[in-house]
Amino acid sequence: MKKEAESLIEKEHGTNPKISRYWIQRYDLFSKYDQGIEMDEEGWYSVTPEEIAIKQAERCRGKVVIDCFSGVGGNTIQFAKVCSSVIAIDIDPMKIALAMNNAKVYGVANRIDFVTGDFMQLAPSLKGDVLFLSPPWGGPTYSKVESYKLDMLLPRDGYSLFQTALSITPNIIMFLPKNIDLAQLEELACLSSPPLTLELIPRISISRRIESNPALSSRTIRGVERVDSLTHESHNMTRSMKLKKRSRLKKEVKSTIEKDNGRRHKITKYWIQRYDLFSRYDQGIEMDEEGWYSVTPEEIAIKQAQRYRGKVVIDCFSGVGGNTIQFAKVCSSVVAIDIDPVKVELAMNNAMVYGVANRVDFVIGDFIQLAPSLKGDVVFLSPPWGGPMYRDFESYNLDMLQPRDGYSLFQIAQSITPNIIMFLPRNVDLAQVEELAWLSSPPLNLEVRRTVKKNTRRANLLETIVLSNLLCCAFR
Repeated sequence: MKKEAESLIEKEHGTNPKISRYWIQRYDLFSKYDQGIEMDEEGWYSVTPEEIAIKQAERCRGKVVIDCFSGVGGNTIQFAKVCSSVIAIDIDPMKIALAMNNAKVYGVANRIDFVTGDFMQLAPSLKGDVLFLSPPWGGPTYSKVESYKLDMLLPRDGYSLFQTALSITPNIIMFLPKNIDLAQLEELACLSSPPLTLELIPRISISRRIESNPALSSRTIRGVERVDSLTHESHNMTRSMKLKKRSRLKKEVKSTIEKDNGRRHKITKYWIQRYDLFSRYDQGIEMDEEGWYSVTPEEIAIKQAQRYRGKVVIDCFSGVGGNTIQFAKVCSSVVAIDIDPVKVELAMNNAMVYGVANRVDFVIGDFIQLAPSLKGDVVFLSPPWGGPMYRDFESYNLDMLQPRDGYSLFQIAQSITPNIIMFLPRNVDLAQVEELAWLSSPPLNLEVRRTVKKNTRRANLLETIVLSNLLCCAFR
């Protein structure tokens, strides 16, 4: 095996065109590459970059992990560093031998049980806390498919693999291509009982040595009351390359600047203010129509975020990410939730533009259903107001909020934390807001703060109502 590996390494220095592009990134794949790491050809293009594998493993700290398609050991090694034990399975004896060698290089081989065999056949005898599925995608040509289907996975389709995994543990991670069919992933979520919700966690890792260094975008399906998760982790591209290839999303949203500027009356008035909404608008910001009139102006979002520096914030109706981004800049971490998959995709993209995506856990789901499983220091509520027509009402009532009235949303938020921010229309009924203060025990004191932002295009008014130091209501 060593002779085969040594001859392969010689080819890697540029003579093998299939491997040379990956060989340049060898230290991103294994930081200890020069200390004896060995890979076969498939390993070069399928192993998870080390920085990404480390972040994946951190989510499973202290657990017993089953790596069902271990390959040359990239994920296996990082799991072994922080997990109680790891079972590494691969049907290819050569890959198991390479993974064993690489684990020895990292000094973790004694924490891994290496198994040569077929995961599907071994499944009935396996036991563990977390199951990691990184099945073969069919080689680098997967990226040429516009929409990668779960039935393209090897050796079985994704549905079969997921069902087999569920028979072992509800805690499942799936490592899938960046162009995976999201609708099929959502369908997977419904296969569990109770149905799971889809979480998006982008991780960006840009190498100084090569522009197309892989990054991580993960989609996790979590149970409401437990840590059960199905994760999609994908080899992504740098942000600049990714933005050029987001044609699928742009077709869905249909919100390009050309259409927004002048030809769409509903958006034109907001497009003029685009730099107030996102100062980095020209660097790749994307919004759907609703996002244009509902996103918080950046200066206001910054001031809101400053009050909660260092906290864990849950943004319950994150939309296209205006508040999420500013929270991520100063808070320890942010959970961004939205029921609309397109908005979550847009928020992810916008967070990448601001370089804070790695500090945000993106969740596709219904905040009301997810609430029992959420934990954080601050809950930020910016529920839909019913579109721009909210201004037509002399007095905006809390029961006009969507998807539930303001009283219900506040009660649900209180079940998570007493620290609540509500972002409401400026014409909201103040008497009803005062009534919210009395829903807490003990009652909260009402404080009104006003911030005026003026520029050449318009004047923005932000009224902030703080109930004690707990409930803060901001009005736009």
